[in-house]
Amino acid sequence: MKVRRVEGDDLPVVAEMMHQALEPFYGGDHRAHAKHIVETSANGSSDAKGHFSAAQVMYVAEDSGQIVGILNFVVKHQGTLKISPLIVREDMRGKGVGPLLLAEVYRYVREHNIRQIYCTVSAKNQSAMGYFLSQGFVPAGIAERHYRPDADEVMLYRIADHIGFPDEQAISVLPLADEDKEQVRALVIRRLAPHFDGVNDSWVESLFAGYARKGSRDPNEKCKLIWVAKAGDTVLGVAAATPKKGEPIKLMPLVSEDIQAFSALVAELPGFLRPYGHKLYTHAVPTSMEVEVLQHHGWRIEAMMPDAYKHTIVTQQWGIVLQEKVMKTMRVKRQYFDAILAGTKPLEVRVGYSSIKSIRKGDQIRLECGRDAGIVQVDDVRIYPNFAAMLQKENAGHIVPDNPGHALEVLRGIYHEEKERLGVHVLQLKVVRKRA
Repeated sequence: MKVRRVEGDDLPVVAEMMHQALEPFYGGDHRAHAKHIVETSANGSSDAKGHFSAAQVMYVAEDSGQIVGILNFVVKHQGTLKISPLIVREDMRGKGVGPLLLAEVYRYVREHNIRQIYCTVSAKNQSAMGYFLSQGFVPAGIAERHYRPDADEVMLYRIADHIGFPDEQAISVLPLADEDKEQVRALVIRRLAPHFDGVNDSWVESLFAGYARKGSRDPNEKCKLIWVAKAGDTVLGVAAATPKKGEPIKLMPLVSEDIQAFSALVAELPGFLRPYGHKLYTHAVPTSMEVEVLQHHGWRIEAMMPDAYKHTIVTQQWGIVLQEKVMKTMRVKRQYFDAILAGTKPLEVRVGYSSIKSIRKGDQIRLECGRDAGIVQVDDVRIYPNFAAMLQKENAGHIVPDNPGHALEVLRGIYHEEKERLGVHVLQLKVVRKRA
């Protein structure tokens, strides 16, 4: 099988493939559309008719001389790229044609410094939807009755890999402690006050007073459940949850100084809060990266509220309905994430935070690293008093495969001595799914 640029002589086959694949889901003349994009791509890619289009690029995949897949993408002047369409002949699906064509997109993205890839898929086209989700695309929203009056259109995107998250830090999401309060106070006022009138020292004191009532399950008590995202002793993010009547849970604030801390809070809070209600929502003015994190974790924008909390500021309501049983989430540094999914690191070591103590044999865990995720199953949990005792029993090469001789130093570089005293939990993992 090979992939090559489209040629003018390919038009009859391409036009028929587009008509057959798109007619069930989209209105319009697909053969005419095929003629335009084939001719544009075959004649230098410059699209004189596209107001925002910098180029139209089309590839075909051939097997034994027959076209079995087509890919067209539109490059925008804004540094983005739209896939429109990606089609694989039905009898060739699942045989590697799609990844072969998408490799051309990723090559172009790297070479031309494209920042985002996006596409739209008919909500009725479950095959295409499942494929793009499996390739790491994130649903951004739904346009009702968009290309046909009887079909909604789902918008999906993927941030280019070369942009990525910053290098991963070791971030822990923990209940608020007294020693965190002054950092939390400064963080909340710094991040929230520009967008919300009334956020000041008094407001933060009310937050802490609500936390003192955290044992109450009466919504009229307005108790607060507060977690902080910390790297070492530094508070990088904070979330306060208020259970409401009818069992939605409002997160206010949900703020951070660091996108990884924000991602850690968004990933772990559903597991902590499921016993308190069926839905999370927040009022926020998120950055573009925070929007991506929310969408990546299944949150949806529910309302736009101009002037709700501050004049000229549009506050957004985001929400997520929680599943009956929420899968635990664990964030792992890139080198260890790749090793776990490759099977060379079957052991993950954590200290005995309450969230770790709740993990049991048979649990499934969603591993996350930046924008990537996979599913593992816990085959066993073993507990030790400290790292040294653990390393006398466990294979260091299964914990730190790239540096087993210095496993003790690596672990103590991640967890301070007071954290080690919480106890050392070894999770024996088996890969269930390499992409979640």
